[in-house]
Amino acid sequence: MKKIIIISAILLAFGFAGKSQNNQKMGVGYYGNMLTYPGLVFEYESEQVFSDKASLPIRTDIGFYYHKRFNTGVFANVNFGYRRYLSSGLFLEESIGFGAITTFLSSDEVYEVDDAGNINEASKYAATDFMPSITLGAGYKMKSGNLIWIRPQAFWQFPFRSSSLYTFALQAGFSYTLKSN
Repeated sequence: MKKIIIISAILLAFGFAGKSQNNQKMGVGYYGNMLTYPGLVFEYESEQVFSDKASLPIRTDIGFYYHKRFNTGVFANVNFGYRRYLSSGLFLEESIGFGAITTFLSSDEVYEVDDAGNINEASKYAATDFMPSITLGAGYKMKSGNLIWIRPQAFWQFPFRSSSLYTFALQAGFSYTLKSN
């Protein structure tokens, strides 16, 4: 069911992008879970521009991070946002996102205890969880239309084990303009 939701969200984002796009961008950046656990994020963005100062970007992010002593996370999400350009080329943005994150335990061996008390080797696959997020950002728009950005992000993992997990991340990267109308 979660896979269907993820695929539907991504297709929905591309569907909206095709009907209302003015600018298309692809980007790559550092993705730091809890700031220091390294990873990468790849993005595709469709930005509907309303004026030289305001736009509504729809961004699809796919990425991963590696936490040496805990887990490796692989995620995909779709972000719907607002971007405000300043005359100096600087911009501010915010977005809300919906997606999924799959985690794998970072251990040589993983064990579980069954109902009879026997210890057996188990899978490193932890879970696929729902991943809503809030992202704030700032950056600079170059004369070519390309962007340099930094985006602090807060996201939740539902259900993380029997509860939820609230996590911070930092994205910093570059977006290349593929098409600008």
